Amino acid sequence: MVPEPPVARSQQIGWAVGSAGSTTILYVLNVILMYYMVTALGLDPVVAGGFMLAGRVYDAVIDLLVGHGSDATRSRWGRRRPWMAAGAVLSAAGMAMLFSGVYGPGPAGNTYLVCGLLLTFTGYSTFSIPASAMPAEITRSAEVRTSLMAWRTFFIQLASLAGGALAPAMIAWGGSSLGAFAIMGYTMAAFVFVTMATSVIAVGGLPEGDLTREPSQPGLRHALSGFGQLFANRPFLVLLCVKFCGFIGSAAIGATGLFFMRDILGRGEVGMAQFALASGILGTLSVPLWRWLARGASKPVICAAALGLSCATSASWLLASAQEHDLVFLARSAMAGFATTGSLLMTLSMLPDTIAHGVVRSGQRKEGFYSAFFEFFQKAAFAIAPFLVGYLLQANGYRSGPGAVQDAAALEAVRLSMALIPAVAQALGIVLILLFYRLPDSGQSVSGNEALPA
Repeated sequence: MVPEPPVARSQQIGWAVGSAGSTTILYVLNVILMYYMVTALGLDPVVAGGFMLAGRVYDAVIDLLVGHGSDATRSRWGRRRPWMAAGAVLSAAGMAMLFSGVYGPGPAGNTYLVCGLLLTFTGYSTFSIPASAMPAEITRSAEVRTSLMAWRTFFIQLASLAGGALAPAMIAWGGSSLGAFAIMGYTMAAFVFVTMATSVIAVGGLPEGDLTREPSQPGLRHALSGFGQLFANRPFLVLLCVKFCGFIGSAAIGATGLFFMRDILGRGEVGMAQFALASGILGTLSVPLWRWLARGASKPVICAAALGLSCATSASWLLASAQEHDLVFLARSAMAGFATTGSLLMTLSMLPDTIAHGVVRSGQRKEGFYSAFFEFFQKAAFAIAPFLVGYLLQANGYRSGPGAVQDAAALEAVRLSMALIPAVAQALGIVLILLFYRLPDSGQSVSGNEALPA
């Protein structure tokens, strides 16, 4: 086999920095958007959840088109970069529109909001799917892939400081006014564009790798053939289900978080910023530790342990109250970040391995199609969970609008959405990863004990 050119550390970091922008979009949409629609625009929770669900349905169609389109693209800039560049522009424009509040509450404002939401979803998919497809095609080395995913995990945690901590803090500083949401939206749009554009520049010259015999071709028949390849790849399907459970948990926490901080803990937007700050800092610092732990055990086992910590942390919110000490609140928040980093790094490092396994086995270059399907499941979770949260709040009489007072049933619905939904989803992920994640050719669990970079 001809030796492949190395992937420089600067290129690894450059590719990964785009994750800070795409993840910031997820944080802002999942943590801020529903709260914005209910408290600032006065929409009923189930209507707000319905908007997000409808946007995700649209997004699912876009995902598959982008995945196949980037697989079939031929250009002087490669298969992925033209799509990533377009995604950077569209994402930033959509984020700027989404919270601008140009028309305020009402039909015109809702229409403008939906347009911004669809544009943001389009930009996110157009960037993230081609970017996510690259690790499986630029290197055969599991060590390099793990290094790429470690950098990606680092920047994902960095995004938690931007979208998870700074964004709620900016809203609190502005008194939760429409103007405060607008300033936050413009700031996040700028951050998204800069990080994504940096990634587009940095990945120039990366090899696409001759991992397979036949590149994807345009046309419906070739596009549909990707489903057969995908459904024959059991490790990928199991990992997909595990990630779906994790996404459900994360999406439920994100959609409920601001309500929980305000209505249960009495901490408001500042409390959400503190939660994200503690979670993001420890999560970022723990990346080297999780990589070290992975040297001595299999990735599925480490992932299950991390999911177990997440499950316990989520369930502990059932005991949280406005009277608990700040140190207890911050410790729980930090543990959430630590556990999330472990499961995120392990699953992300397994993802390109499962994609490469399926691509090499079939002989067709469909890395983008795999990434699109992965994104589809992520977005399905991030649509279903907010809709369920909105329905649960609405069914228990949660009142929308500024300054609304909630009764006991509504408060209990907030608490269960924050704690029980994620804990159950994470527990299911543990069962799936331990019992079903196996290589079809050997029948053995994927060890993941390959050497990890220091």
